[in-house]
Amino acid sequence: MSSAQLIQKLLKRLCQVLATFIRVTAASIRRLSILLSYFRRFITKIRSLPSHSTDSRVPESAPASYIVLTGTSSGWCSQAALPFLPLYRQITPVSAADSSPDVVPSSLSPSVTMPVPFVPQQTISSPSQTSEPSSHAEVDNVISSNGSHIPPKPVGASNDLRYESRHHADKSLKYKKIPALTRKFPNKSCPWLDDVIDWQQCVHPEGALYLHNNSKRTFTEANVEETSFHFVDEYVDELRSLARTKAVDLEDNGIELVVQVAQAGVDTEHPCQYYFVDHANRSLFWLHDHDDVTNDIFCGLGGITDDSHVGYALETEYWAHCERYPNHKLDRVKLIKELRAVVMYTSAEVITSDTSLSPFDAGELSSILELMNHLQVNAEDDDDSPHPTCVIARFMNYFSRARFFNFCGLPCARLEADKSVYREANGLFRPLTMHLSSVLDAMLFWAPQAHYNDLRRVWVDECINAPRWKDFSRNLMSEWTGITIYSTVMLAVDVSFLAVPNVYIDTSQSVGVVATYVSIIFITGSLIVSLLLARQTQRYGPESAEGAAQLLSKMAGTFFGIRAIATVHSLPYAMLMWG
Repeated sequence: MSSAQLIQKLLKRLCQVLATFIRVTAASIRRLSILLSYFRRFITKIRSLPSHSTDSRVPESAPASYIVLTGTSSGWCSQAALPFLPLYRQITPVSAADSSPDVVPSSLSPSVTMPVPFVPQQTISSPSQTSEPSSHAEVDNVISSNGSHIPPKPVGASNDLRYESRHHADKSLKYKKIPALTRKFPNKSCPWLDDVIDWQQCVHPEGALYLHNNSKRTFTEANVEETSFHFVDEYVDELRSLARTKAVDLEDNGIELVVQVAQAGVDTEHPCQYYFVDHANRSLFWLHDHDDVTNDIFCGLGGITDDSHVGYALETEYWAHCERYPNHKLDRVKLIKELRAVVMYTSAEVITSDTSLSPFDAGELSSILELMNHLQVNAEDDDDSPHPTCVIARFMNYFSRARFFNFCGLPCARLEADKSVYREANGLFRPLTMHLSSVLDAMLFWAPQAHYNDLRRVWVDECINAPRWKDFSRNLMSEWTGITIYSTVMLAVDVSFLAVPNVYIDTSQSVGVVATYVSIIFITGSLIVSLLLARQTQRYGPESAEGAAQLLSKMAGTFFGIRAIATVHSLPYAMLMWG
């Protein structure tokens, strides 16, 4: 038999085996889909059964149930302000019946309303001069007294307006020529500011243009049209007037106001958004109660009951404001000293502990300490440049955010990075998922359980720790690279065995030949899955913890939770073992 005929027979037999495998797999999938459909009907009937409660009263308002899914980002913390945050979360509303063993609904904790932080009080000489509105309707009347506005909406500092509402340059426009002897080139992006008093243009170190009113200590974005800017001016005056009725001392240099309006032509329920800043207390405050701003600032985190915990959330928003609008003259020498102490302790914790809560790894902390020395020189020189303020505020934002997510200062504070602050929830389907997972573990040589344990060290309380995610991604890439090499060697051995002239398909050795074909199928599958997973890991890490948080958040709400991801990660190793 010639080599060409042998190869032709081998390929024909391989195609037959693959066709049989595909038919068996398709039949199994059909049976499984039928089983799942019956299972869904059974669950639907269980949910439709009336509850036997001894108390027939229904609360007037029940807290919304959320799955907390990261980022510093929506219901999850907006990441636009910081290009890379060490912690990422995201929220998606679900029903309580859909909870799984890997999901902790925040509705288990009592709902929290945002407390009003302390603000400097203004001495009022006579009660007849100002009176505080007695209801929300009266507050709205103060804002909408001219009948032309909708009441402004409270918002946090980590919003996306600066990054989403960007203008586009026109390629068809060209600068004609540079005039002779011209040595000054002012910014004319907002020509209508020439007729406005007190407002001036400021350029952020990142490159964004924003507007600052020094006399009123007010900021707004510069990506607005002239008409929208006039609305900003009116809103500023009305908000300041309302603040005076609430005894807020606007003459205090530590109080600032940020007002943002939507672009002209954008249909929105609240065209104006605002927040006040209190530098003395490192906090934000508002003149209206609003549930959305509370949900946004908490990032969907459940179990918030203590005011000090809320304070860490507001301090995170405060540092986000200082980074975006670095005009306020902070005590940089004191802040650098405070930041250096935090970084030194965190560095020692990273070196001595494997379960450090640090949002940075050892190399990044060393770079931050080196950067502190350069910042110290600028601070001692009394440099008014906004760049050092942005740097300090960004790092302080990271550490404040870590303290908030780790329940710092509370009895339930997280002390180890791989420990949850919540009691483990036993879902309705936990026994079933555990039994199915045990069967899959046995079939896949217990590799899914090992990967699941690694994922639980990275994905704790629906939150990703960036340094741990980097190590996890590198370990996965190293494992899959090694499996790819082994698979290539094993595939070459199998093909070499089939190419031996004494091995014939039609003889008694056909059992060994079929086993070799099965080995080729599994090893080829291991090779393909390794390449696909390696490609996906390159997309989602090690530097993209945000993308990983989105992927894990989608899987956490499924029937098997993140065990499904652990099973997929174990396929290259398991298929290589079966081959």
